[in-house]
Amino acid sequence: MKGFAHFLAGLTTATFIVVIANQFYGNNMIADAIVQNKVLIIILGGIFGILPDTIDFRFAKYLQRHDYEVDMVEWDLNPHKVADTLAKAIDQAHDENREVNVMLHTVKISSDQWRQYTVQFDTENKKVLCDIGPIISGFEKRPYINTYLPKEKAHAEASFKADLKYNYDAVTHVDILSGPDFSFFPEKDGSVRADFIPWHRRWGHSVTMGILFAPIGFMLFGFTPLGWTAFWIIMLGYWSHILTDHFGLMGSNMFPPFTTRRVPGFKVTRSMSPLANIFTNYTNVLLIIFNMNAWSHVQYFTMPWATMLNLTTERYAEWYIVSLLNYIIYYILPPILVAYFAVVWWRKRKGITEELSDKEARTKEQLEEVGGINV
Repeated sequence: MKGFAHFLAGLTTATFIVVIANQFYGNNMIADAIVQNKVLIIILGGIFGILPDTIDFRFAKYLQRHDYEVDMVEWDLNPHKVADTLAKAIDQAHDENREVNVMLHTVKISSDQWRQYTVQFDTENKKVLCDIGPIISGFEKRPYINTYLPKEKAHAEASFKADLKYNYDAVTHVDILSGPDFSFFPEKDGSVRADFIPWHRRWGHSVTMGILFAPIGFMLFGFTPLGWTAFWIIMLGYWSHILTDHFGLMGSNMFPPFTTRRVPGFKVTRSMSPLANIFTNYTNVLLIIFNMNAWSHVQYFTMPWATMLNLTTERYAEWYIVSLLNYIIYYILPPILVAYFAVVWWRKRKGITEELSDKEARTKEQLEEVGGINV
């Protein structure tokens, strides 16, 4: 997920903890403390919810060391250089029984133009494939059609001997910003494991780091009810980042230094998916509203299921669970389901009804003539 989604997830986690803490300590002690200029305790959830990415992209990234760096320029585009280096690193990791790191630099042409190329690991045939793509326009990644190379100059393959395990995207696009890197690790079974951007989702995205940061709550508020609440907000807010990331592909290394590899993600969505981020943010905002209402001395809204069952805050646990379930079913799930199926329907309809225009057809023919990579 994007940064704002992680921030909201941390805030949402904090509001759940405040609900629990209010019941544990009684008399709305934590809620009253928050109202009395202690709002920082909730913000801690958002701060530590976004912290794992801050650690990775501001610190861990620059601590990574590389055995090989592949750097091409526009006037010397050589896909063999990329494929050969990666294949060499794979076998070197196996033969020398150590981690080998490779950095693939992007090919920047101007402030808003980059030469795109792709890398693919064919684990079945034990080959690395590299294809030089078109020049693209910055963050839009719009290709300039007349910038494709002939196929014989754009494609390269290199073979490796080791058995390779790779569980990320089959094709990696190298185009803008600093470019990706790979680490190759020898496994006990004799194979080699490939990790995409290995400095990401390692120790910075771990249960261990959440535990280490949690005592900051005591440093801020002492060994008081507020301090214990802050302890749990920091730790669980940090873990909320790991959980939301786990719905993607990459996963995280959960317990360093006791573990050294990532636990694979659930592969439900991708971190950059607009729909996933919108749905996550919508859910978090509504849950924050619900919890803030739940811990108030006076509830500003009540849910019909609780009224039907004659549940009041005197039976808080039952009232809260029934109300929360009612709230999710009435207000959170329906808009998400409607939006999701509307987008699916629109995409299918668009795919069925859209036809290539004459210009697009001519472009396709031109690409096939030069043996370029399809857009």
